[in-house]
Amino acid sequence: MARKRVFVVYDEAGRIISVARPQSDAKVVIFGGEGQAVLETEVGDSRIADPAGGRHRVDVAQRSVVARED
Repeated sequence: MARKRVFVVYDEAGRIISVARPQSDAKVVIFGGEGQAVLETEVGDSRIADPAGGRHRVDVAQRSVVARED
């Protein structure tokens, strides 16, 4: 499975606002809004939609997307 670079915009509680996948080798800058931040990470190409589905959150300490526990 190929891995793809994605940008995840999330709020202060780690809730995912959006997931963006740039075109191959594009130079991209993603900005979050007030109280938001952006995590750049890699995911399997078949799992890109998973983080946006509401079952994941951003763990800032681990700098990764993890399954929600609630």
